[in-house]
Amino acid sequence: MTDQPKTYQGVNVINGFKWPRHVYDDTPDNIHNFEVREDDVFVLAYIKAGTHWTQELVRNIVCEGNKDNAKEDYGSDPKGPIEFGDNYKKYDSFSTEKPRVMMTHARVDVLPKQVFEGKGKVVFVIRNPKDSAVSCWHFLSERRMLEEYEEWDSCFEASLKADVLYGNWFDFNLPYYENHRDKKNFLFLTYEEMKLDHKGCVVRISDFLSRPLSEEQVDKVVQNTSFSNMKANNRVPFFQLKKEKGERTYALLRKGVIGDWKTRFTVAQNERFDAIYNQRMEGSALAKRIVFET
Repeated sequence: MTDQPKTYQGVNVINGFKWPRHVYDDTPDNIHNFEVREDDVFVLAYIKAGTHWTQELVRNIVCEGNKDNAKEDYGSDPKGPIEFGDNYKKYDSFSTEKPRVMMTHARVDVLPKQVFEGKGKVVFVIRNPKDSAVSCWHFLSERRMLEEYEEWDSCFEASLKADVLYGNWFDFNLPYYENHRDKKNFLFLTYEEMKLDHKGCVVRISDFLSRPLSEEQVDKVVQNTSFSNMKANNRVPFFQLKKEKGERTYALLRKGVIGDWKTRFTVAQNERFDAIYNQRMEGSALAKRIVFET
């Protein structure tokens, strides 16, 4: 008896760019032309950079630290980024009584164009690229996206290419940071800043959203969005194109630590990555904010 060949979800290639299969051919254009409201909040980040955590944090700020209100107000929102399936259509019909808090991994040429005209606000999170690569590998290998993402060594190689899923870290983050970091409706935070100064970042986000909180409310938001509470309560259905019997769920949060890249990067890989990093980040203002270990 021979082993059955392994099967993979595969990706959807749109205009030469790799998206997950549940991003459809017309989705990037529809996202780019999405009608933005003045009070919209987009939580934007490269994959595995703290997007779900930040979205929950923003929701708790909007609800002034009341986790029951946050669950009631946002518990029925679409799961996953606005570009998944028909999520953007669902948001389009939402009530105007509360701000829409939408997460996305849309690159700069796909994000709703009205955002660049000053409508809505963007909370942008950037995680150091080494930890991001390792976290992406765990995420993509578990979900069997492509064969090249199954083993760490091949996933590392893929992460350096321009045509990796969602594009590589540099091509995604640098155009945003270099061109929009001074825009009034963009707030850039790093994952490491959020880990090392959770409370301070809550205050920064609440000020950015013009939703000042009392000291007690800030403490409640911090407690509600601690890693342990988020990991215990943040499981979502496994997104599949065809529903199977017995719906699987998976945890969105794994370790949430700074420096996990050391568990996977070989010395040779680290030296190679550092050389590419130094070249790509030369002259970038972002380099001063990136932290690889504490």
